[in-house]
Amino acid sequence: MLHGRLIGGLAARELESAVVPEGWRVARLTVDMLRPASLAELRVEHEIVRQGRRIIVADVSVHSDGHLVGRVTGLVLAEGDEPPGTIWQPDLGQWPTPESVPPPEDQLNPRWDIRYISGGFNTGKRSRLWSNDYDTLVDDEALTPLVRAALAGDIACPISNSSDQGLYYINADYTMLLSRYPRGPWIGLETDTQMASGGISVAGCIYVDEDGPFAISHGASLSRPALENE
Repeated sequence: MLHGRLIGGLAARELESAVVPEGWRVARLTVDMLRPASLAELRVEHEIVRQGRRIIVADVSVHSDGHLVGRVTGLVLAEGDEPPGTIWQPDLGQWPTPESVPPPEDQLNPRWDIRYISGGFNTGKRSRLWSNDYDTLVDDEALTPLVRAALAGDIACPISNSSDQGLYYINADYTMLLSRYPRGPWIGLETDTQMASGGISVAGCIYVDEDGPFAISHGASLSRPALENE
């Protein structure tokens, strides 16, 4: 089965290559994961819903083995000048550099580096971590900052919903809001939301790079049996 975060990455790639003009930027990705995607040939298509002077809305569909497996809406905005004045922003404190945080002993994927500063999966604690994707998504294309962010956007729900007994939720969607694209290969996540009732959870993270915060990602999840390897 194809990992769900790749749906968002492929959609971001489609938007960036076919929809986003120079001087514009994707500000929101809403990724609906409609059904499991088998390891089969994928087809990615887009449709522009609204084209305005400073706003573009586009839909991206991802098909696998003849089925619609993902539907993504992208909000693309024109860049402009920064307005005057001071606006409150959250203080996330100091983050250690990614290189100063040792990788976990049970790192499962050599092409996806996750380094926990605090918490982590199966701890039931608020988590803070660095993530770095070394793999390519399509052929030998290097990951662009937008695609890298979209891949990381899917991690928000699992890391936020992981308990001290394991991960019992599977996310049905995620929405990522980006004030800018990440700079550099390392993306940091800090859990900031988790609430659940009746087997439905909403959860999410604040995203940072080594220059500071740049995005948030939140989503809705359904309860499920624990994974066999937990």
